[in-house]
Parts: sequence; C-alpha cells; structure tokens
Amino acid sequence: MKKDEIGDVAHIDFYRQLRAQLHNWAKTKGKAYEYLEYLLLAPDFFYLLVKLMFDGNVPLKAKARTGVVILYYIFPLDIVPEALLGPVGFADDLVLAVWTIRNLLGSVDREVLLKHWPSEENLFVAMEKILNVADEWLGKGAYQKLKNFFKQKVMGA
Repeated sequence: MKKDEIGDVAHIDFYRQLRAQLHNWAKTKGKAYEYLEYLLLAPDFFYLLVKLMFDGNVPLKAKARTGVVILYYIFPLDIVPEALLGPVGFADDLVLAVWTIRNLLGSVDREVLLKHWPSEENLFVAMEKILNVADEWLGKGAYQKLKNFFKQKVMGA
C-alpha cells in the first residue's frame, strides 16, 4: 500500500465514523434539529475534500487549502467545537468545507468534483442551500468571521 493510500484509508475511517455518529444522533436527539438535512451532508463534504487531495487534476495550491479544511474537520476544538456540542459542532466545519469547495471552482473542473461526490444530493444545490443559511445557522456574523480568518491565515488574501 502506497503512503498516500494509507492516508486515504485513515480519512475514510473518519468519514465512516462521522457518518455513523451523525446518523445515530439524527435518530434520537437530532430529530428535531432545524438544520439536520444540512448537517447530515458533513461526512460527504469531508469525503469530497479527501478525494480532492489525492486527485491529480487538482492544483497543488488548491490541495493545500483543502488540506487545511480537512485538519479543521478533524480538530475537535474550533469555532463551534464538536467536543462540547456533539454533532452540532460540525456546522462550522461543513460551512467552511462548502465555502472552500465553491472557491475551488476557479481552478478545479466541476466534473472532478462530481466524480468524487458520494451523495445522491445534487452537490451544487446542496452547496447553495448550506451557504444561504450559513450566517443564520452559525450565528450572526460567525460565517463572515470564519471566512475572513480563513482568507487571511490560509489563502493569504
């Protein structure tokens, strides 16, 4: 097994664990959660990010940004911490992933994104829906702060 395949396997395990955790939560405490339909897509966006990291059609700069978002997903203490809030804590991870993927559209072909998208949901419709509720979902101004932080620290803008 190649080195990049080992990393891919570790990320796929995280994807499966995250998917199971969210689906179990959705059957119990999360049933009434207002943004459940979006939150259940968090593992799919994580999976897409990982697959983009290993795709030869994705430019190195885009892979670097993607890698930072993957680390943000995995790290339990962030703007909306999973360690304290449980599955709801993946809201900021998901919004950041969607925002980043949308920004990759300038350098990554749509077909590359679709090739790796694991969900039956339409990728671009899901992205639009998530970004449309991001500020309301994360709290007033939190989405803008997340974008600004990522632009300054990761994108160098």
